[in-house]
Amino acid sequence: MPADLLPLIESVAGSPLLLALVLFGATFVAEDLATVAAGIVVARLDAPPAGALVAVILGTAIGDLALYATGRWGRNTRMGIRLRERPDVRKAEHWVAARVLWLVFTARFMPGFRLPVFTASGLVSAPALPVAASAAITTPIWTTALFETARRAGSGGAEQLVQTALFAAAFIALTIIAAKRRAKLAT
Repeated sequence: MPADLLPLIESVAGSPLLLALVLFGATFVAEDLATVAAGIVVARLDAPPAGALVAVILGTAIGDLALYATGRWGRNTRMGIRLRERPDVRKAEHWVAARVLWLVFTARFMPGFRLPVFTASGLVSAPALPVAASAAITTPIWTTALFETARRAGSGGAEQLVQTALFAAAFIALTIIAAKRRAKLAT
């Protein structure tokens, strides 16, 4: 997150509507960091948590759906068509298409995976309703967990708690993926 974004968020903490708008916009820059910043600002400055949390949840979910829409749009552009004609890309497209809903669900809990996964889900024309439903279900869970971790930690130690939470989420997601793969190999 740009260094001047946290001071901006802090400067509008006294106005719940303005705070919500700034946080909403910040999710399009770096959604997890905006969520952590929201939690820290709410704890530090005693700002109302409900509006801040709703803003980061909505911004994150809308951002994910925008990535999906970008993939759908890019699928039929000249560059998208040319790219999808390559054998390696076709193979990757089939792999993603076969696992797209699982990937979309898992990407929510794996920071850094949302941009490629949601964009690829649009590129392979995954059904929009299940992708949106997955975002609607998983976004409040993950975003609330990050927000609450940062809020409870306040300004001191939030980064360490968030890193621990991210590691735990990654471990859980990788364990689920490995179990799914093992079950698939057993059949």
